[in-house]
Amino acid sequence: MKKDETCYPNYPEPFKIMDGCLYREVQSRNGGYDQKLCNFLPYIISEVTVDDGAEEVKRLRLGGFRQNGSCLPEIDVTGNELGSFNWLIEKWGADCILEIGSTVKDSVRYAIQQTAHDADRCTLYQVTGWKKIAGRWLYLMPGRDSPRVQLPDKLSRYEGAEEMDPEALPVLTYLLEHPPAPKEVIWPLLAFTFLTPLNHFLHAANCEPKFVFLLQGRTGARKSSLAALFLSFFGCFTASDLPLSFRDTANSIIHNAFTLKDVLTCIDDFHPCGRQEEQKLTATAQSIIRAYGDRVGRGRLRPDSSAMAVRPPQGNAIITAEFPPEVGESGSARCFAVELEQDVIDLNELSIFQEKAARGILRGCMLGYTQWLRGKFLADEEREKRFVSVLHSTFANYRNDFLRARIRCHGRLPEIVAWLRIGMTMLLLYLEEREQLSQERSEELLEEFVSLLYDMARSQARSNDQDKPALIFVRKLVSLIESGQAVLVKKDAKTTFLPKDCIGYEDEAYYYLFNDQAHRAVRKLCEDQGEVFTIHSRSLPKALAEEGLIDTANGENTKSIRFMNGTWRVLCLYKDRVRSIIDETME
Repeated sequence: MKKDETCYPNYPEPFKIMDGCLYREVQSRNGGYDQKLCNFLPYIISEVTVDDGAEEVKRLRLGGFRQNGSCLPEIDVTGNELGSFNWLIEKWGADCILEIGSTVKDSVRYAIQQTAHDADRCTLYQVTGWKKIAGRWLYLMPGRDSPRVQLPDKLSRYEGAEEMDPEALPVLTYLLEHPPAPKEVIWPLLAFTFLTPLNHFLHAANCEPKFVFLLQGRTGARKSSLAALFLSFFGCFTASDLPLSFRDTANSIIHNAFTLKDVLTCIDDFHPCGRQEEQKLTATAQSIIRAYGDRVGRGRLRPDSSAMAVRPPQGNAIITAEFPPEVGESGSARCFAVELEQDVIDLNELSIFQEKAARGILRGCMLGYTQWLRGKFLADEEREKRFVSVLHSTFANYRNDFLRARIRCHGRLPEIVAWLRIGMTMLLLYLEEREQLSQERSEELLEEFVSLLYDMARSQARSNDQDKPALIFVRKLVSLIESGQAVLVKKDAKTTFLPKDCIGYEDEAYYYLFNDQAHRAVRKLCEDQGEVFTIHSRSLPKALAEEGLIDTANGENTKSIRFMNGTWRVLCLYKDRVRSIIDETME
């Protein structure tokens, strides 16, 4: 389509338009003349400030006209790209020609910038979650006209509600009171979901959630469907279009985890086929769990050696898996695992909630919740400071409550319990203040949730124990002994030589282990099974002593014991405690 010349960009002197081309008036000793710069007329339509949550970049939307008056397509270039014109042929084609001359590019760039006074200006956010804009807290989500939020295509199903449907709060209350699956599954997921919009302020309180929610179960248990239901508080999701997957690279997942601030995401389908793929997906799981469990982004440098902004995960994540990834004791401690057994979901109830989710009712619940948070806790700086302070003290109190229960566990589990309890407390308070629950009923539900959470924590603590290096060593050791791959000689045996693969001696009470040989045998077995035995041989005696598995009566982890014709330094491993560990594993 051609435009009338009155619609052409308005270039200031010394630039002018002649025959649909851009010229510049040049003065010389011999008088003035018109220098042709290019055979097209570029101009700035809008200037967009792109805020990705770590950095702000200026991006220009350019329009233009060819010499024949037809419109060039609108394109986007960054401020750094504008003056190079490396984008010209790729985006506008080879018939848009810059003239020859050392100053031509600079002159055209200057002419383009001179059209900026007529350009629209706006900010585009490429991140979700809480942002203070013009002194007011806003919860950024795609789908709302202002502020404008745009996420990558892979995250395109995230979308906020424009308004809250009248059904929203009754549906949320019904989901709480009449869950479509056991409370042990639904209630922690609800708590995790409504904890997530608090991340920004928990970070300010120095107690940001540092764990992932592991939803595990056999194929067909509807793990992905359930995860999609809870992600539907933040967008339009089904089991087949969850935002992230274990088929993505770890780096891309962690990059998107920074963008998804204060919202829930899901890394779907830890389901390796074969040992090689299991090693690959386990490494991905390890990276993801570490990233969410530590909230520390990778430090990187630009080509000029200046530091790039650090981008740690800012939201919360559900991992779905057919079985827990082998990520060791430390990795397992950064997970809260919930098992979804076969046929425990009421499919009729689930389909009702899925229909509500498809209509945007769950998104409306989250809109109402974030509006309530803003009105109650974030209306002014004084209330905001008090909110952060209360979150900090509440976290500490809930953690200490759990510690007083004296549940033997990894040090991270009391914190996970405290975070989930905060999420449920805030959800119940919201429903109570919106007159969906009485104060008495809210207190009953919270008491029941805390009791359930403590029981689940006890179970998790027992499960996490299985990932301790000392206990892994014991289980693998027994496997080696029972299969004949490792040999123990009777302490009172009348022999003058040690057989091949001998790792020590034994009697009724102890395994007397040669530390290096036993460690080497266990490590080789782990390698053969595609696993990694993470503890060094020098650290093994200490780990066994900490678990009370070896005799340290004299304050030493190894003892000098006389066998045959010599004296040996050995680990004195209690046989009865080894048997107890094996029996617990078999239960």
